Amino acid sequence: MDSYRPKRAEAESQFKATIAHGYLTLSLVPHLWDQIAEFRNVKMMINYGIEKFKFNQAVTVNSEVRLRAKLHSIANLRGITKFEVDVTLEIKDNPKPAFNGLLVFLYHFNS
Repeated sequence: MDSYRPKRAEAESQFKATIAHGYLTLSLVPHLWDQIAEFRNVKMMINYGIEKFKFNQAVTVNSEVRLRAKLHSIANLRGITKFEVDVTLEIKDNPKPAFNGLLVFLYHFNS
């Protein structure tokens, strides 16, 4: 069964390979974000929201991806820090990114 899907995708898919679901690629962001930004004394981080988000290109299985992130805004909400981050997930050797958008994180820090 496992070898059937890649062969079928190669024959029938416009991508000629199996692809990772868009929301699976989105789920990589917290892990990749932790590799970009270091925060200390974090009690809890919450994925708070997604704004202006668009899936642009399918990511084929075994592709290499890279997250580009740029701080859009930061605000103190009564002791909770709200980060808005512009993100783009790039695919190696593909000029079109997998997705881009604005992600919102809430950080609760230890006192």
